[in-house]
Amino acid sequence: MKKVLVFFALLMLAFYPLSAQITFFVDIQKNSSISINGTTNLLSFKLTQSGDRLAKRNFSISATQIQNKIVLSQNEHSISVNDFNSKNKLALRDFLKLVKSDIYPTFRVKLNYFEIDPKMINKDQSKANASIELTITGKTKQYNIPITSNREGDSYIIKGTEKLNIRDFGLIPPVEMMGLIRVNEWISIDFNIVCKINTYKNYPETNVLNTVKN
Repeated sequence: MKKVLVFFALLMLAFYPLSAQITFFVDIQKNSSISINGTTNLLSFKLTQSGDRLAKRNFSISATQIQNKIVLSQNEHSISVNDFNSKNKLALRDFLKLVKSDIYPTFRVKLNYFEIDPKMINKDQSKANASIELTITGKTKQYNIPITSNREGDSYIIKGTEKLNIRDFGLIPPVEMMGLIRVNEWISIDFNIVCKINTYKNYPETNVLNTVKN
């Protein structure tokens, strides 16, 4: 199964401004993570999916830049709901129950495109907005997520966060202990993706960029 957030690595295309298609080798690192943060009227909780679950090594993916927009060859991905973990086991149990993980074992993510801000690109950093469609329990909503990418040595760190209302997906915030504990309907999804990326042009025996034209 394709791992979620692989497509965020392609934000690095901002560092390779081309008008043609370009293919990348991507290596997602183990210290990557995605988390869901929420609160109740008494405390906060955090659910995390670690880089061990997200990592998929030595794969390639193609992207095309049209003006300031980037479109990927693979734009639909999934998040395994049951791969989340939390120190708060009760919160994790209630979360899995809330999203009906037995019926809907994955969240679906479709990336429409990245839109790069040319004014926010320099040698080691870029910013963009990702237009995505997120499907939870069979219901789909569209979001524009601000993303930042920083280069540190031979690695790239891609970060972003989006706040959303679970009621948009037909979910009702749970109430526990006869109303004493109430879960906030607003949650945030945060991702921190660390990856290493190479283009075909970095491989002298491969000349794909010279053969792919608009």
